[in-house]
Amino acid sequence: MADLRDDVREGGSDAPPVARLAKRRRVAQQGRIVLGPERLVGCEVRDLSRTGAKLRVAPEIALPETFPLVIAAHDLRTLTVRLRWRRGDFAGVTFEP
Repeated sequence: MADLRDDVREGGSDAPPVARLAKRRRVAQQGRIVLGPERLVGCEVRDLSRTGAKLRVAPEIALPETFPLVIAAHDLRTLTVRLRWRRGDFAGVTFEP
């Protein structure tokens, strides 16, 4: 069962709480969404946990169901992620195994 101690309201105070599987921490890391062999889209990783992340990406960028995400932190990491929600400039993703 999800850890309900870390509930947040995605999309405003009227939205129902979303249960988190892991505690997220705020970050401000640069990322790149890989949409094809010649197409990278810049994004900002805003929250990060062991199971997923919250991305800031331009709303006009269409995101597929799954895609590679490159995160520039202390090192470069490429992770396959699954899109879980999208609202305006933000998108929530979970990490695929």
